[in-house]
Amino acid sequence: MRVGKEGGLPMAQDTGRLPDRDEDLVEDPGAVPHGAPEASTLGAETNPELLPRREPFRTGLHVIGLLEQAIGTVLVVTILFLVLTQVAQRYIPGQGWPWTGEIARYSMVWLTFVMAGYLVAHDRHIAIHLVDFVLRGRGLAFVKVLVNVTILVTCLAMTYATYDLIDKDIGQVTAAAEMPLRLVNIPVLVGFTLSALRAVLGIFVADLPVLIRGEEVAS
Repeated sequence: MRVGKEGGLPMAQDTGRLPDRDEDLVEDPGAVPHGAPEASTLGAETNPELLPRREPFRTGLHVIGLLEQAIGTVLVVTILFLVLTQVAQRYIPGQGWPWTGEIARYSMVWLTFVMAGYLVAHDRHIAIHLVDFVLRGRGLAFVKVLVNVTILVTCLAMTYATYDLIDKDIGQVTAAAEMPLRLVNIPVLVGFTLSALRAVLGIFVADLPVLIRGEEVAS
């Protein structure tokens, strides 16, 4: 700012050129304001996947994550199709397929457990993040170790219980679709196992290095 000669009014500093286009007077709508965080790309993963450092384990777990997404997508589409089929049955005389509702309900259960490990790997489970805003460094890493240990112990206990349930199956089937209960419980076993595996990764790959050496591990 400088003071003009006429009346002492403040005048804008001369930049050496006059704005000859309307664009010079309008702020670029796509420009990021100074100091503002850069916007993430639509659909981009904000929480990177938790993976081991070494191959072939890193690639193997990444492939497992892709399979979890594919199976989850198939189950969601299956649920949608079966629910629409149930609605259509109300308007089709003489048609009744009770197994559609049963498989839709079981698909919801399978979806929950199949995607459990994927959500642990991406820190996407429903949670209230309060400690994250209070603690930093080793303190936060210590709390995360306790969380992952709790997840690990719980998943191991439920894995054993589910395996015992499958092992002692006496050939029971579901009421409508007559699916073997052994088959129904297998996705639950897989989900608990993969969740326990991701908890182990969280402890030894992400949390303990920070707790012991204070190092942030890049994914």
